[in-house]
Amino acid sequence: MQQAPFMNGPLAGLTVIELGDGTAGPYAAKLFGDFGAEVIKVERPGGDSARLRGPFPGGKPDSEASGLFLYLNTNKRGVVLDIDKPDDIAVLKQLLASTDIFISNLPESRLAGSGLAPAKLREEFPRLIVTTISPFGNSGPWGQRKGDDITAYAMSGLAYSTPGMPDAARDLETEPPLHPSCFVAETIAGITAAFSTMAAVLGQSISDEGCHVEVSAQAAIAAMQIRDITTSSFTGEPYSRLLNPLTIGRMPNFYLPCRDGYVTIAAPMEVHWDRLVEGMNHPDWAKSDLFTTEAARTANWIELRVRLLDWTMTLSGDELYEIGEKYQLPFFPFYSVKQVSESDHVVQRGSLAEIEIAGHKARMPGPPLHMRGTPWSLRRPAPQLGEHNSELLEGRA
Repeated sequence: MQQAPFMNGPLAGLTVIELGDGTAGPYAAKLFGDFGAEVIKVERPGGDSARLRGPFPGGKPDSEASGLFLYLNTNKRGVVLDIDKPDDIAVLKQLLASTDIFISNLPESRLAGSGLAPAKLREEFPRLIVTTISPFGNSGPWGQRKGDDITAYAMSGLAYSTPGMPDAARDLETEPPLHPSCFVAETIAGITAAFSTMAAVLGQSISDEGCHVEVSAQAAIAAMQIRDITTSSFTGEPYSRLLNPLTIGRMPNFYLPCRDGYVTIAAPMEVHWDRLVEGMNHPDWAKSDLFTTEAARTANWIELRVRLLDWTMTLSGDELYEIGEKYQLPFFPFYSVKQVSESDHVVQRGSLAEIEIAGHKARMPGPPLHMRGTPWSLRRPAPQLGEHNSELLEGRA
């Protein structure tokens, strides 16, 4: 990877030790490292499990060429320590003595068994911010349950609510709950952990005291479901995943096929409906009593959907988007990952960073936010397994 010249990011001066695995902990620590913090990644002897997940160049497994690992661990230095060995635990605690933040998504029982329980670390290092991420948090009836991304996602209720407005299910048996192809629960938990930890950093700067930041992936995901959880708590009824006026809102509000993919067509208010009719060049069917009022469109939403489908299938997603722009309507096509990554907008904004993986050119997502005065930069590639052991651990025992 072509390394950018070192730039002092907004978090320069902070030191973070990450004892994590997979996505949640490493992503939280990555966000600190991407903006200037010194991040030391501690891996077990076999290495982070993300090293074995890929994707790999040419589909050939290589623990030093996993696209997932390389993305999650840029701008970090890496060491290998075995927290089952007292000597290695002692070395880790020496590092913690001069550290601002400790981030881990290992199970609480694993940390406690190695003398790294949050309460114990807080006693030994009063200024240290200890951030832990787990599927359900460390308290409550499920506090000690283990799980992964799909566990937290499913048990947060979000999978049941998917698909949702406007692409609701037609049949609950043939259209089960859905999970995206990314580690969505762990990623959101990682973002939540990073921003929560930054709040703790501000508190630390005032009181010179640390704290324990405890993040539940389930709670982080559940917090996204304002509509469904609120509605259920008021009505006592479960959210209906079926395609019906109650779930897809005012009509029209549809997820429909078009000539080259899928598009959302929404015209929820009377003014929007008038604009849509004009955008469709005033078809005769739109003047029917079946569709001239909001109540009529809701009552006849099945027929309305069929009429709109006949229209969208004559146009491409981009053509429908242009109609939406012209008439100020919330139309938008659904892009594939390839379409997004190759779009002029993403290219011109530099949303993807150029990297090299095992001699192959590749691109990965850049930062989720931009700062003009202290911009993000790729200061160093993800570490090879144990790459910085001699540099960081030599003379420690």
